[in-house]
Amino acid sequence: MRQTDSTTQPARQTWEAGDFPKMGAELAIVGELLCESIPVHAGDRVLDVGTASGNSAISAARRRAVVTGVDLVPALLEHARDRARVEGFKIDFQEGNAMALSFPDASFDVVLSTFGAIFAPDPDKTSAEMARVCRPGGKIGMATWPPDSMLGKLFKLLARYSPPGSLVDAPLEWGDEATLAARLGPYVQDLRVQRRPVRFRSLSAERWVEFMRTNFGPAIEAFQYSHSPASQKALADEMAALMRAHNCAQNGTVLGAGEYLEIVATRR
Repeated sequence: MRQTDSTTQPARQTWEAGDFPKMGAELAIVGELLCESIPVHAGDRVLDVGTASGNSAISAARRRAVVTGVDLVPALLEHARDRARVEGFKIDFQEGNAMALSFPDASFDVVLSTFGAIFAPDPDKTSAEMARVCRPGGKIGMATWPPDSMLGKLFKLLARYSPPGSLVDAPLEWGDEATLAARLGPYVQDLRVQRRPVRFRSLSAERWVEFMRTNFGPAIEAFQYSHSPASQKALADEMAALMRAHNCAQNGTVLGAGEYLEIVATRR
């Protein structure tokens, strides 16, 4: 059933723009590491919330779990199904809303979300729903962007060039440890937060900017809103400067050094 309403439609439009799976390829390692940190066991019932192109769902399936993935965007789910099919995994990918999950209470042993649930408009409903479908003693695992990370700074930059009220940088609240504890604290115990590195590669800072403005929904929308050539150039220049500031490559290319928060908690 198509999960659409006035609150989720803007997010759907953002992630339908461009070709997110091309960017998501560099983030596949995040799901792999999260599944090891939890750890996911063979036979675990796993839900991946905001699965996008299926990175973390496939990581869980590699560990012989029984996996379901939900996302708002049908095109991303089709891409995820194709990937799972090629790798020989049977994953139940469904259209779904993180704020109103269509599963009974305590349906899953593990509930995951790597940079997915953080984009749902109502974080309190999202936290409550992820907890509701996780059994007592089960695990909730997330990955989020801290505000001082490379991607955190990118979201804040894009917010300045986006329409008023777009809340492009709202997901960064999930990257604040105090806010994270307040949202998940009522439902979990043993909340563990670890900073992990993640890197972004391109042949040059300018090529990275072009890649992002072509494939990454929030960047596409920021460039569209900044419709004058001068404004678009200013945004592109700031993005290139951000990549250069985080570049740790020594061979003339760019290797943007970023960080994310890995969160693992036990359901009460």
